[in-house]
Amino acid sequence: MTLEEILKPIRKIDQKVLHHYTEKAEEWEAKGRSKYSLAQICNLAAFCANVFYLTLLGNYAGLPILTLQSSEFARNIAEYKYKREETDGAVTRMPKHLQAAKTIADYTRLPLFVSGGTLLLKGIFDMMMLAATKENEWLASALENISLGYALLGTSSSMYLKDSDPKLLEKKSFIELVYQKPLKPLPVRNEVRR
Repeated sequence: MTLEEILKPIRKIDQKVLHHYTEKAEEWEAKGRSKYSLAQICNLAAFCANVFYLTLLGNYAGLPILTLQSSEFARNIAEYKYKREETDGAVTRMPKHLQAAKTIADYTRLPLFVSGGTLLLKGIFDMMMLAATKENEWLASALENISLGYALLGTSSSMYLKDSDPKLLEKKSFIELVYQKPLKPLPVRNEVRR
C-alpha cells in the first residue's frame, strides 16, 4: 500500500469540508463582503478562546496554536491584497512567507478541524457530566476542552475560508448526480399462479 493510497480518503474528506466552507464564503461574498473578513472573524474568536485557555486555565499547550493564529492573522490581511491584484489583471507573486503559511495551512487545516470538533464534543460531554454529578472536576475539564476545541476549530475555519474556491461549487456531488437522473418505474411481471 502506497502513501498516495493512504492519503486519498483524507484528501477527499478535506475537499468535502472545503466545499462546505466554499458555500459559506460564497454566501458571505454575495452580501458584498470579503471572505477574508469572515476568516478574520473566525480567527479572532479562536484567538480569544486560546487566550482564555492560556491565561485563565494556565495551560501552555495553546502556544503553538497561537503561532498558527498569528500566521493566519497575517494571511487574512496580506493575502487579500495579492488576490485583488490578480483579479485586476496585474500578476503579483505572493511573498515566500505567505506562500509558506499557505502550505502549512493546507497540511494542518483538517487535523485542526477534526481535533477541534472532537474537543468541543468532549467539552459538551463534560458539561453534561457536571450537570449529572455536580463535581467541580468536570467543570475544569469542560472549560479546557471547549476553549481549546474552539481555538482549533476557529483557526481551521479561517484556513478553509481563505482557501475556498468557487470552482468547487461547479462540481456536482454524487448525491446530486443520482437525483439528477429521472426515475424509471420497475417492470412488473404478471405471473399467473396455479
